[in-house]
Amino acid sequence: MPATADPDPHPDPSKLRRTPADTGSMPSSAETNGASCQQGDISHTREEVGFEKLPEDMVHYIHSHLHVQDAARAACVSRVFLRSWRCYSNLMLGDWTLGLAEKKYEEKETSLIDKVDKILKNHYSNGVKVKTLSLDLYGYENINASYLDMWLEISVKSGTTELNLMLHPFMDENYYSFPCSVLSDTAAASSIQTLSLSACIFQSTSTLGCLKRLKSLDLSMVHITEEGLGHFLSKSSALERLVVYGCSGIICLRIPCTLQQLKLLHIITCEVIQVIVIDAPNLCTLYFNGGPLVEISVRNSCQLKNVDMWSGYFSAPGILAYARARLPSITPNVESLNLRSCKENVDTPMLSSKLIHLKNLEIGVVGSSVKAFSPSYDVFSLVSFLDASPVLESFILWVEQDALRKNPVVGDDEKYTSRKPECRHNSLRQVTIMGFCLAKSLVEVTIHILESAPSLERLMLDTTRGCHGNSRFHAVRGSGQCLSMSKKALAKAHKAVEFAGRYIAGRVPKGVEFQVIEPCSRCHTANAGDT
Repeated sequence: MPATADPDPHPDPSKLRRTPADTGSMPSSAETNGASCQQGDISHTREEVGFEKLPEDMVHYIHSHLHVQDAARAACVSRVFLRSWRCYSNLMLGDWTLGLAEKKYEEKETSLIDKVDKILKNHYSNGVKVKTLSLDLYGYENINASYLDMWLEISVKSGTTELNLMLHPFMDENYYSFPCSVLSDTAAASSIQTLSLSACIFQSTSTLGCLKRLKSLDLSMVHITEEGLGHFLSKSSALERLVVYGCSGIICLRIPCTLQQLKLLHIITCEVIQVIVIDAPNLCTLYFNGGPLVEISVRNSCQLKNVDMWSGYFSAPGILAYARARLPSITPNVESLNLRSCKENVDTPMLSSKLIHLKNLEIGVVGSSVKAFSPSYDVFSLVSFLDASPVLESFILWVEQDALRKNPVVGDDEKYTSRKPECRHNSLRQVTIMGFCLAKSLVEVTIHILESAPSLERLMLDTTRGCHGNSRFHAVRGSGQCLSMSKKALAKAHKAVEFAGRYIAGRVPKGVEFQVIEPCSRCHTANAGDT
C-alpha cells in the first residue's frame, strides 16, 4: 500500500505526472488531474462534473466521514475533494493511516514525523480548524518532545472537539510532559469533548481552562497527582465517562459530587490506589480491574446498577469474598454484577446481607496451569451469591481450564447425593456453566440449582469452554469453524459430557430445556493439539 502524503495546498498544474513507485507517495492532485486532462480522460471529467453539482457542505460532510487515508487519496484524484481536504478536520495519524505499516522501523519513524509535520503545518498555514486530532505514536521511542509540543500548539484550538495522544511508554527514556498550556486557552479548553492521553506526565493542571464540554476522559499510564486530578475534575462538570488505567501518583481516588453527569467509571490496574471515594450521584456503571483490593466508598449509589470487578493474575486474591461481603452495602441497587477471580484463599462467605435488586450475575473462576484456585476452595460456596439475590433471573458461571485442577473430582459413586438447599431461587430462569468439568463442587452447584430453582427454564453446560461454534461466547464468527482444543482438553470435555449424563440429566425437571455442549466431532478432532 503506497504511503499517503498531504495533498499540495497550492497545486502547480505544470507539474508532470509521476507514479507512486517514482515518489513513494500518492501523486498530487495537480499531477493526477493535469495528466488526465492532457490525455482527454472523459470519465474523470464526468466524475468531477458530478461532484461539482453537489453543494459544498454536502461534499465536506461526505469527506469528513472518510478515513483520513481515504480522504487524502480522494483529494489526490479529485479537485472537489482537494478543496474539501483544505478544510478536512478529522485527522487520525499513525503508521497505518499514513501507509507506513510495511516499512522498516528506521524508515517508518522518520517518514511518520515528516508526514505528520507536513499535514499539520499545511492545515495550520491554511487556517483549517482541526476538529479531531488523534496521534497514534505507540512504538516510536525517539520522537522529540519539541515536535509534539509544536503539533499540539498549532492544532488544538477553538473548535477542536477530540484529542487522542497515544505515546510509547518508554519514549526517549522519559515520559513526555503534556503541555497544559494547550488547554489553558479558554476557547480551546471549552470546545474539547473527548480527551485521551497515554504514557505522559500531566501536571500544572491549575492552569487549565474550563473544560465545560468535556464528556469523555481517558488517562492511561499517565503520571498525575491526586491534587492534579482533583483540579482536572473540578473543571470538567459535564464529564460522563472516566477511565483511569495504570496511573501512578494516585493513592486516594476521589470522584466529587460536582460530576453530576458521570455515568461510567473504569479503574484498571492502578497498583498504588488504596481508597476510592465516589460521590457522583448519577453513576450507572463501575468497572474495577486488577490491582490490590481497595476500600471503596459510594456515597450516592441509587443509580449504580452495573458493577464489574475483575482481578488479574498478579492482583491480590479474594475478590469474590470481598464482593460478597462488601457490595450489599456499597452498591445495594446493583442489577447486573460481573465478577472475575484468579485466586481465592478462603470460601465465599455465607452471609445474611442481600443484593435485593440483582437480576443478572456472571462469575468467572479464572486460572492457568501455573496459578489455580486453592485445593481447599469450595466452588459450592458461590451459592452464597444466589442466596443473596432473591430476584436473580440469569446466572453465568465461567470456569477457565485448569482453574480447579487441584480440586477434588467426581468419583464413580452411583449413590452421589446433593447438598440440601437452604434457599429457594424463585426467579432464576437461565443458567449457563461454561467450562463444565469433573470438579465435584461444580457438579454440586449444578444439582443445587436444579433442586432449588422452580422457575428454571434453561440449563446449558458447555464442556468446551466456549470453543464450540454454536456458543455465543467464543464462536469463530462467520468461519463455520470451532476454536481448537488440545487433546488433553478434549479428553476432559468428553469425560465431562459422560458425567453430565450420569449425574445431571436425570435430575432435570420436566419442562426445563437442558443442553450439554460437547466437542464438535468435525472441528475438534481435526484441530486437536498435542498437549
